[in-house]
Amino acid sequence: MDKRYIVAFLLSLLILLGYPHYLRLVGVTPKEKASYEKVVQEKPRVTVPEPRPSPLPAATIPFKNTVYEILFTNRGARVLALKQGGATLYKADPDGGGIFGVKIFYEGEDLYEEAFQPLAPPEKDSPPEFQYEKPGEFRIVKRYFVGGEKPTIVLEVELENLSKREKNFSLAFQYGLGLDLANHQEEPLTKMVQASQEALHSSKLSNIKKGPVETGEALDWHGLVKKYYAILIKPDWKVVGQATSLKEDVLASELKFTPLSVPPGERLTARILIYAGPQNYEILKSFGFGFERMFSEGWLGLLRVWLLSGLNFFYRLVGNYGAAILVITLLVKLLFTPLTHMSYESMKKMQALQPKVKGIQQQHQKDPARLNKELMELYRRNRVNPMAGCLPLVVQIPIFIAFYQVLAEAVELKGADFVGWIHDLSEPDRLLTLPTTLPFIGNAFNLLPILMIGSMIWQQQLTPQTTTDPMQAKIMYLMPIIFGFVFYNLPSGLVLYWLANNLLTIFHQLVIKRIPVILHHEDL
Repeated sequence: MDKRYIVAFLLSLLILLGYPHYLRLVGVTPKEKASYEKVVQEKPRVTVPEPRPSPLPAATIPFKNTVYEILFTNRGARVLALKQGGATLYKADPDGGGIFGVKIFYEGEDLYEEAFQPLAPPEKDSPPEFQYEKPGEFRIVKRYFVGGEKPTIVLEVELENLSKREKNFSLAFQYGLGLDLANHQEEPLTKMVQASQEALHSSKLSNIKKGPVETGEALDWHGLVKKYYAILIKPDWKVVGQATSLKEDVLASELKFTPLSVPPGERLTARILIYAGPQNYEILKSFGFGFERMFSEGWLGLLRVWLLSGLNFFYRLVGNYGAAILVITLLVKLLFTPLTHMSYESMKKMQALQPKVKGIQQQHQKDPARLNKELMELYRRNRVNPMAGCLPLVVQIPIFIAFYQVLAEAVELKGADFVGWIHDLSEPDRLLTLPTTLPFIGNAFNLLPILMIGSMIWQQQLTPQTTTDPMQAKIMYLMPIIFGFVFYNLPSGLVLYWLANNLLTIFHQLVIKRIPVILHHEDL
């Protein structure tokens, strides 16, 4: 019985191993059988790839029109330097780099680095075209169309399928924005923005410094933003992912697009709109892609848009941005005049009631409940609200902050004249150049911050004092000095706004000072 089990086991094993071969031989035609036997008898062969032509030498091609100065390179058919309106938006380091590179995933070659063949030399109004071909697989042509009216570049990518099967080209696009990290005023305004139909999200530079920021959601457009300038990318088709990081002094992003299907032997052309220029609200809105949505980001966004629109409206009326700032400051002051008037009247009454308040405090210092009751009764008789002095300030704070942000970021103020020595509202006024550099001040004497300090001191002298605490009084007199240091090297447009607001407040206080205080007859 043991021998029988062994024989049965061996026969079963033989059948299991040989049956597939039997089916393969029985189930094929004689021609297929001969082909099969040939394949079995052949030994494995090592395939050697066909030799590729020697790479093209690296070459640069300059281009200039009324909008841009561009330095192209055939290495990846990218841009090594990009200037718009005198501002440098990108400049590659001497060892390489470049922006506006396009690569194809899963094809082996790194098209960011491969040498492209220039198809034609650049002409006055037409930059060069570049071509790269992988024999038997694909041909890619990159054409740059540089706009004449708006600061835009349309990158046209033509894909030709040279294979005998349908190809899905998964493209990636790489670009960057040059930064001046030594400029501390620029860093807080530097960010990455990404927009879908539902929402707009951004990541500040401080977050990007901690590590790459990556997302895998569908996007309509993507952008890199710094003070005054932005590079925004809007492809014909969808962005399905992005990765943004800081590489030395360049904020760099790589975008991934949905695959493009190209049948064998056919071509497909896709376009990428590149806006590389100033953050001008009206220009960005004119595209109709929602680029202007980055102005309304945040809880004060809509208010900033209104104030910026008002600033541009009054500029068109008066022809001077400094005058437009004064007009808006006046209108905001008039808007809150009723609240401010009520506040100053309440503060004057509080000042007149201070002797009475002090007497009540001394009389009931051991009985807090009675003290509060007597004070509330005193305020009620004289129609005084102790919180009325703070109400106008609390209501105006959002407008102050929003207008402050507008004046700090508005590219319209860059190079805008006001009067006299103020030739650029985006820079400190710099009346004189000092012979030496001073801490916190620099080497320039700026007059507007000094005038602002003087106006704040004058305003405090006119403001009714509602407290007898000497420490609070000292702190209030230190505030102008602190504000002076904070504002000293800020743009003159910001300081002009604050100075004008102080002067209007002083005028209002002088008017209210002439109005007599009327108290309840028991409290006279």
